[in-house]
Amino acid sequence: MAPQRRSAGFTTIELLIGVVIVGILAALAVPTFKGYVYRSRVSEAVTVLNEIKARQETYRSRYGNYAEVSGNGDWVSATFTPSSAPGPQAVAWPSGAGWEELGLSSPGPVRFRYATVAGPPGSTPPTNSNLSNRDFWFAAQARGDLDGDGTTFFLEVYSDSRLMYNSAAGIGGYE
Repeated sequence: MAPQRRSAGFTTIELLIGVVIVGILAALAVPTFKGYVYRSRVSEAVTVLNEIKARQETYRSRYGNYAEVSGNGDWVSATFTPSSAPGPQAVAWPSGAGWEELGLSSPGPVRFRYATVAGPPGSTPPTNSNLSNRDFWFAAQARGDLDGDGTTFFLEVYSDSRLMYNSAAGIGGYE
């Protein structure tokens, strides 16, 4: 009697092992991918805030003070653009007179809301900004909810600092 040949296929055990391996790889890849997505979304805010800072310095060299685009003082009374939080989906940037006076044109669809407040010497800068009120000052902020969970993430720049401040720096970066 001739020996029986084994069929050319996979056994159930081999298939299960393959599925488990693919599952483990997917579980490792999803958080990494989300990190890349959040970083790319935050790059928009970094770019726009750096542009605001450059425009504010140009404005001060031309007019002797900083532009009060979104108000004077604290973030509570500031007018943010766009007026509602975009969330994970980008929304159109509505142009405004203050932004045009500053020289900032539309950056296109945005995932963050932006504001910049300014004041003369003696006025009160935003709370926790560490800005001195002995000279002209400005602060700019970008607020966003990157993953739509209701937690707002923000970045800030100030007239007297080259650093950018991240609201989630103490908890890992993006929220």
